[in-house]
Amino acid sequence: MARQNKEKYFNETIAYRNCNPMNIRYSKTVTWQGQDRNYKGAFVKFQGFSLGYRAAVKILRSYHLRGIRTIGKIIETWAPPNENKTDSYVKAVLDYMNGVWSPVPRDPEYCARTQINLRDREEVINLLMAMTRVEMGANAAQLHDMKRWAYVGYDLAVTTNNFFR
Repeated sequence: MARQNKEKYFNETIAYRNCNPMNIRYSKTVTWQGQDRNYKGAFVKFQGFSLGYRAAVKILRSYHLRGIRTIGKIIETWAPPNENKTDSYVKAVLDYMNGVWSPVPRDPEYCARTQINLRDREEVINLLMAMTRVEMGANAAQLHDMKRWAYVGYDLAVTTNNFFR
């Protein structure tokens, strides 16, 4: 019964309903590929999860171009302390990335000072899954499903020639 309740909660979150696993906020000045333009909630509503992850990768790229490259600084920017418990968010992301929430320990040891390499697809997906776990409250089985969409989103985001510049 508890498992059903957790899955029900996950499916009822606004992030899930909006296909926006990273809870990207709506902005009048930005229109994302696959964004439902008729929806005017606090968060963007995407046509599919892969498009939500595509937008997240594009945001990570914008952070990278501004010199925001470490896990700690990425999380501080994504979830600022005036809106979130940023320290707890960083700890949860690092725990996930270091294998605490996975049966397979990951290497190397990630810390808040670790820089994310946008060219390393697995590293970016690992970060996105850790952030999805925090943003959506997703469990391991749900993250397994979300990971497929994250791969597609990453691939959609990096298709432009100047993405890594």
